[in-house]
Amino acid sequence: MKQKILSILIMTLILTGCGSQKTVVKKYYTLEQPDRVSNPFVEDSVLFNARCEVGDVNVYPAYSGRRIVFRDDSHQIRYFGEHEWAVPSSTVLTQMIIDFLSAKNLFLRVSDRFWEHTPEYRINTTVFEIEVGTAQNKKDFIAHLKLKFELIDTRTGTSILTHVSNRESTLEERNLNLMAESISNLFYEELENFVQQIRETLSAQK
Repeated sequence: MKQKILSILIMTLILTGCGSQKTVVKKYYTLEQPDRVSNPFVEDSVLFNARCEVGDVNVYPAYSGRRIVFRDDSHQIRYFGEHEWAVPSSTVLTQMIIDFLSAKNLFLRVSDRFWEHTPEYRINTTVFEIEVGTAQNKKDFIAHLKLKFELIDTRTGTSILTHVSNRESTLEERNLNLMAESISNLFYEELENFVQQIRETLSAQK
């Protein structure tokens, strides 16, 4: 009888302990085009009668996975345990570039692969750092994005335009959703700057 009572007490403690454990729910974040829409350079036509291939965005190894990076110091980072990117940043950023360039009507066609035609131009993108950190006051969170865009003339293999950016944005709250929104804004602002430079550079070559 005592053994039965002891067994019941043990099972009760085990079940009570399991019931008191909180379920950890991971949160996932996306990089998306901002609400503000960038207008095409020309309507119902294209600015340059040329094709442009967009290479897969090269993200430096420490940032290439789905884990979100928090920078503690100049050479020290850590990863959030319960917060991740919904997909690796390289995958989504590559498609974002293609969609943006296509909407601008800059080239005849923009794609990550060409099978029947050889594109005249290619865009290479490198993301050196994509992370969240703390501001100098050690209180506010900042979103940080460091990248490089490069336009290659595939006919000669030469680089005809390079755009490098290293930007930070202070967040209103310590909120990773705001970080994802801020990174998206920074990326599109620099992509817009780069595309404007492409327009000026290629127009001057006509």
